[in-house]
Amino acid sequence: MERTPGEFSEGTGTAREWIERAERRTLQIPLRYRIEGQEDWSKGETVNLSQSGILFSSESLLEVDTKLEITFQTSGVPLLSSSTRLARVVRRILSNWPETRPAVGARFHS
Repeated sequence: MERTPGEFSEGTGTAREWIERAERRTLQIPLRYRIEGQEDWSKGETVNLSQSGILFSSESLLEVDTKLEITFQTSGVPLLSSSTRLARVVRRILSNWPETRPAVGARFHS
């Protein structure tokens, strides 16, 4: 776990506590995801991964709080070793949208 520096809360002037964050690993592998309740899978690619969540690029613009099922390659020959996780979208990055694919941050849950 890494710690992010404390910051001052807006309006109150009080310092926030240190936030423990899971260590992120840069990883670019294909993934598939689908919105909860849907049958069709969409394609994406991981940007980075941690024990608590994932940042991935997507062809679709997903809303914050959308519940997802994510399946991604973890190692070995493609489609040989995969893992499926439930997650919730917690942020999205739209730099140069629509010229580039949006990035989606999702927190894993059980």
